[in-house]
Amino acid sequence: MLNIQKLSKKPKVFQRLTGLTPNEFQKLLKKLKPLYREAEAGKVDITSRKRKVGGGRKRKLTLNQNLFLLLVYYRTYVNHIFIGMIDGIDDSNVGRYFAKIDYLLARIFRVPEKKVKMSEDEILELIIDATEQEIEKRSGSGYSGKKKRNTIKTQIAVNPDGKIKSVSKTVKGNMHDKKLYDKTRMVIDKKVKRKSELEYIGTACQTPIKKPKHRKLTEQEKAYNRQFSKDRIIVEHVFAHLKKFKILSDRFRNPVKKHNLIFKNIAGIRNFVTA
Repeated sequence: MLNIQKLSKKPKVFQRLTGLTPNEFQKLLKKLKPLYREAEAGKVDITSRKRKVGGGRKRKLTLNQNLFLLLVYYRTYVNHIFIGMIDGIDDSNVGRYFAKIDYLLARIFRVPEKKVKMSEDEILELIIDATEQEIEKRSGSGYSGKKKRNTIKTQIAVNPDGKIKSVSKTVKGNMHDKKLYDKTRMVIDKKVKRKSELEYIGTACQTPIKKPKHRKLTEQEKAYNRQFSKDRIIVEHVFAHLKKFKILSDRFRNPVKKHNLIFKNIAGIRNFVTA
């Protein structure tokens, strides 16, 4: 039987498995409990239910065990058979347990898709970029000429401190970054500067200076590009942190429709631990 309290005594191991320290895990669990109770109470009020409240098989996993295993799944992306073996549940039930809380985590983190709010103490600047993830050939994916395989794509916007301010919908990997930006229709205050790569030329984003065909860049232009890269590198660091969760770096095996929920949850986890 999975013993969270015992694992908490090894904080480094705990963090490697979940991406959270034991203290951060408890803080997240505290936020999750009232939402979970509310969701369970809603089931009790269903008028069509035939079984008495409290009837049926008792759940093997407690809420903290369920949350722990979901985070381990995000972090390691092992299959459901392995997850089930950790706590003695059938692999067919693993997805059911996860489905009970993954949408509740999204309610806690509330990472927006379009409307980006910047507080007064933040630098009024956003760095925008997109990332691709390999997936099997299926509806909702597209062949990426860049990756030479079928992928799905997601765009994020981060502030200079690395906080993720928005996550776009998941789209086919063959969609151009500019088209994804236009399709997202982000709602941002006009005072907020936006920076991104050359793929975003033609949008409201500032981009590096592109080398003209018939001449080299001047030293001044090269210096501008170097400084621009230093400012923009934070988004690459954010992607690197997100992809420590193997579910966002390995070939995606879940339904495409779940990718956006999972991506937002992991983006929310990053914001939670870096707050």
